[in-house]
Amino acid sequence: MQDVTQFQDRHGITEAGKTVDRERFIWFIGIGAVSSLVDIGLLYLLCEWAGIWYLTAAVLSYCTGIVVSYILNKILTFHDKNRHYVRQFTTFCLVAVSCLLLNVGIIWLLVTLVAWHYLAAKVLATICAVFWNYYGQSRITFRAGHE
Repeated sequence: MQDVTQFQDRHGITEAGKTVDRERFIWFIGIGAVSSLVDIGLLYLLCEWAGIWYLTAAVLSYCTGIVVSYILNKILTFHDKNRHYVRQFTTFCLVAVSCLLLNVGIIWLLVTLVAWHYLAAKVLATICAVFWNYYGQSRITFRAGHE
């Protein structure tokens, strides 16, 4: 019986046999929206109110969005108790950067090779990146039992 419980815990299966991945994914999407609003809002404030150059402001706001995303996902999405914050945050950032590279790569391919409009390419790239980001964060950064 203990082997079954360990299997269920390791794979996120509840007693009813349903995965908690759907609920986690919904939280993940919501937190992504919040962190995007922080990113965009801070970008606006830094440029318009503080007079900071837009690219410097974009880097600062994007990094702030990553920090917000990490903290909220750690607490609300994954209920993670890992206390190796620096190592875990570094992993979180690496997955986030891999998503950025995937996003830019897909946009480049669709615009250059398929002649899509860049905004349409961005929408598809973002959808792909969200799934990769969730997979990477749930299976690498916040995997169960990872100390």
